[in-house]
Amino acid sequence: MLELPQTIDEKRVRAYRLNRTRELLTQFKMDAAVLFDPLNLRYATGCRNMQVWTSHHLSRYVFVPVDGPVVLFDYGGALHLSDHLETIAEARPAKSWDYFGSGDRSEEHANKWADEIVDLLHTHCGKGATLGIDRADLLPMMALQHRGIKMKDAKGPMEMARSIKSMDEVAIIKNSMAVCTDAIAYMRQFAEPGVTENYLLAKMNEYNMRHGGEYQETRLLSSGHHTNPWFTETTDKKIENGEMLVFDSDLIGPDGVFADQTRAFVIGDKKPTDEQRVLYAHAFEQMEHNMALLRPGMTFEEFGELSWKMHDIYVPNRYAEMIHGIGFGVEFPVIYYPEDHETWQYSGTFMEGMTVCVESYIGPVGGDEGVKLEQPVLITKDGPVPLTDCPFEDDYL
Repeated sequence: MLELPQTIDEKRVRAYRLNRTRELLTQFKMDAAVLFDPLNLRYATGCRNMQVWTSHHLSRYVFVPVDGPVVLFDYGGALHLSDHLETIAEARPAKSWDYFGSGDRSEEHANKWADEIVDLLHTHCGKGATLGIDRADLLPMMALQHRGIKMKDAKGPMEMARSIKSMDEVAIIKNSMAVCTDAIAYMRQFAEPGVTENYLLAKMNEYNMRHGGEYQETRLLSSGHHTNPWFTETTDKKIENGEMLVFDSDLIGPDGVFADQTRAFVIGDKKPTDEQRVLYAHAFEQMEHNMALLRPGMTFEEFGELSWKMHDIYVPNRYAEMIHGIGFGVEFPVIYYPEDHETWQYSGTFMEGMTVCVESYIGPVGGDEGVKLEQPVLITKDGPVPLTDCPFEDDYL
């Protein structure tokens, strides 16, 4: 039985995350980092603001030294958003060099940005300090290089920091998954022949938003021939009686958690065909087999070798990966199919405290439909523990 805190101490969560950030920056031999990625910024500070918009406009960032004050640079007029956060010592207006806001002064503004960052780095970390950056545009990088600043990629330490969850974080994830499960149940009330894919996706998103969720990360609810191959985005296609409906929730739920669950079922009053049952059974078998393998200490290579052996007819349409981490989004680690290990797979080991999604997609080449299933789990010392009680279609098996 997983013992989780009954109430969440938000300060304790923020302290854990900031400490993890600093510990991993130290391990990766960085003295400080400038974080632009809204997920990394939120992880290190607990502060959010226009998360989607600032993912493609780098107008918000934070300076995090290994030892010293955290300085948030927020969008103009938004400095009050961090007033209550003990993780942030100071908030300043952000300097942006994006062309839409700077025009022919972009290079000038990038240099002013670099001057302020270098001043913070030298003041709190000393001359010769190494600065980590998780995302970068050309102009600010050139400005830092011109000033002789040694830089490293901060994505590594941030991914590793986020990959191990505290029990508070696990409780937060389970709460978000519960909202997602309820959103799926709510959507199913409207799932009948004649409605469109867009309509059902909207219903799932509606419930999520009404219960503290934030937004929809992808548009992956599809039916019938749209399910094979996978990744056809949701459309205004009307769903027909007897078609397989497959949906990857991909909801950003309460507290910014990526609530990632995939389920599939037949629409209407028709029972699944023999072909639909086979697809569902193979998807479920693959997911259960791979989930049962998860143990702390298992290497990614060992997992690939022991993973479910996919039938040849399914291999060309296989999903992108078998396992991926979850938290604020899709996170480290990613475990690819054995067929892709030589090209993409990196080394690593599963660790206690990781939260991951076990993926399965079964879609025969040239087939009419496919089935995708996915289950989020916590890796404990005793093995995987599901983070959701969202049901599967047991009567299809």
